[in-house]
Amino acid sequence: MKAHAAIIVPILAQRDDFLAVCLASAVKQTVPCEILVVTSDQTPRSNLDVILQFQDEFPNLFALRRQRPSFAAAINTGIEAAQAPRVSLLLSDDWLDVRAVERCLAYDADIVSSDMAFFDEAGTLELALSKPKTGAAYNQLRSLGDRAAYLGHFLLFQRDRLLSIGGVDETIGNVGPDDFDMIWSLLEADASVIIVEEKLYCYRDHSGVRLTLRPKEDQVRDLEKILDKHGVLGAEREHSIALHSRWFGKTLQEVVASDLVPPSSGNT
Repeated sequence: MKAHAAIIVPILAQRDDFLAVCLASAVKQTVPCEILVVTSDQTPRSNLDVILQFQDEFPNLFALRRQRPSFAAAINTGIEAAQAPRVSLLLSDDWLDVRAVERCLAYDADIVSSDMAFFDEAGTLELALSKPKTGAAYNQLRSLGDRAAYLGHFLLFQRDRLLSIGGVDETIGNVGPDDFDMIWSLLEADASVIIVEEKLYCYRDHSGVRLTLRPKEDQVRDLEKILDKHGVLGAEREHSIALHSRWFGKTLQEVVASDLVPPSSGNT
């Protein structure tokens, strides 16, 4: 049966149990999907074994090896290989509601964005960390940067629109090229947007390896590259750096514990 969408799962190295939950949520979607797991030379043998176990049972799951050493390159590898007209991204420590793709496929927009739920490390306790995302709130935002930051996982894109902007910008770094800069670039190209007001993406908050837990100064440099690209200067630039960097290098629960504002976007 022809896949309705592709789910791209980039992986460097991950806890095997996290990866198994992630892949199970992808293969159990309620509509046919192709699952593209993009590995690297650093992906451990145990992770590859988990992937092979799923491949044995689910012929729609494919393992790809990225050729260029970056998170953005892993996603581009999946976008380029996808056969389905719509593509999405799932990080290897998170998981999807089984209806995520079906619910978003109901809308014919360039970007379909849903809300997401935050969970503790065990994946059993939902954390109340943010206000629900709504189309009304999105429409009140005036700058494209604010709109790009508001849209979050689950994200379903028209593949041809992603290809038209060159996919994920591999020159930016590891934080924000996929779920901030790429969205911003699409909005600059007049991409259409629909927000599905349901929690369809499940974010696992943990203190293990995650891009947003890198040193704050490294992440700020990545953010500055995005702001440079989109010509953001002055007070608007300072506001954006302050808003995003408040949660760099911390788990979401640490952010709340230190009385900081949790992220307003779906950046991971």
